[in-house]
Amino acid sequence: MSLALDLDPFDGWAPHAKQIEVMESQVRNNVLNCGRRGGKTNVGARKFFDNILDDIERGKGMPYKPPKNLKKMKKPKPKLEYWCVSPTYAMSEIQQEELSDVLPEEMIESWDLSKNRVWLKGWVLIQFKSADNPKSLVGKGLDGVWLDEASKMKAETWTGYLSYALADKGGWSVWTTTPEGINWFAEDIVLRGQFIDAGLEEEQYLNDPEWRNFYWTSLDNPIPELQRNIQRMIETYPERYVDREIRAKFNVFHGQVYDEFKRTTHVVDMHCLDQSIHLYEVIYPDGSTKDITFSRFIGGMDHGWNDPAVLLAIGCIGEDYYIVEEAYAQHVNVLVVGNDGVLEDCLVKRYKEIHDRYSFDEIWADPSEPEYISTYRNYDLPVKEANNTIGPGIREVSTLYKVKSGTGRPNIYVNRECKNEIKETENYKWKEKAGQHTEEPEDKNNHTQDSKRYAIYNDREGNQGFAFG
Repeated sequence: MSLALDLDPFDGWAPHAKQIEVMESQVRNNVLNCGRRGGKTNVGARKFFDNILDDIERGKGMPYKPPKNLKKMKKPKPKLEYWCVSPTYAMSEIQQEELSDVLPEEMIESWDLSKNRVWLKGWVLIQFKSADNPKSLVGKGLDGVWLDEASKMKAETWTGYLSYALADKGGWSVWTTTPEGINWFAEDIVLRGQFIDAGLEEEQYLNDPEWRNFYWTSLDNPIPELQRNIQRMIETYPERYVDREIRAKFNVFHGQVYDEFKRTTHVVDMHCLDQSIHLYEVIYPDGSTKDITFSRFIGGMDHGWNDPAVLLAIGCIGEDYYIVEEAYAQHVNVLVVGNDGVLEDCLVKRYKEIHDRYSFDEIWADPSEPEYISTYRNYDLPVKEANNTIGPGIREVSTLYKVKSGTGRPNIYVNRECKNEIKETENYKWKEKAGQHTEEPEDKNNHTQDSKRYAIYNDREGNQGFAFG
């Protein structure tokens, strides 16, 4: 560990064994592929700063002619320049928070949040960058870079820009991430180093001495409270997400998106006993029967014309969701009003009739057609623009499909009468690329699936019911 400037920025830090290995590494490029909450970002900030101290101690960047007035110059040339790169500026706040715990106050010249940069004394510049637009990462030359959640970035972030910027000055890199499938990060970065048991073929590794891989799971971080939370995740999360996000494996996504779904587990028979109080008889696949009074109903809406337009009615009770009814239609106009001002057959009329039955709290809709949403609202339908994020939404629905060890039951069921929803769930697949399944679903068999995701993800987001908090 560097003793530059007689500083010990790691005083009071209690690293676990895997983090110590990272700090002791002397190679140019350190790649940390780890499970969530395993402490990768925590050690990444310290390794990043330790490398900066090493550069200062070695006299890198000298000789250097400092600018006359740092405060007046808009873009003074630094002696040493480093970047912290995240997939988005919002995510870069995590890097800033971690570095704020590491950087000694006596070394900081200025911290300019508006410009996302920190000047250290001695004309050393740290800038926080977003990788959402890789073309913005053009730079003359960098002494080092820290890429956090790199697997979420586009390939050209590294291959088109950052690798060249580092080559100009012989810079180093620190990578901290949880895997996102066998993508460019796995193939172009991880495979450069030494073998790690993370789901890639051992013979593919290149053993480049300038690259070193570090691998650990969430279970390697010994904090007791963390381990209790991780155990809960293992018990409730779908196995493929546990493998990826807890065990940090690359090769865990296969054909069917919701491979937890089984007709013999999730399809039920439902009979309405009293619509006025939302009382239903539910017959489960094992033959058991239960009368349920739903506390509320939510809707999921996907717009369409050539593709089907969908509205799902979903009953909620406790932590459980029941897909009770589906409206599934092609070539039906959103709104048709006769000369007498009365609604003719159209989606507004059909959806109002469904709303009369269920009294939806909210109907979460695809936000891509705001004029449709406005029309529905004008007719007193409680339609809201959904957060239509795909990956986290699928993950949340998958969690509901998993049969929980404590109850022996899942948290989502579908009425046997919802034939399109059942069929599409069984045929909703991941895209294939070069013989590998990606973590992006195919754009087909997804109309009920999008509707379901809009409703459940946004409902659980609003109620803070996410399985991972």
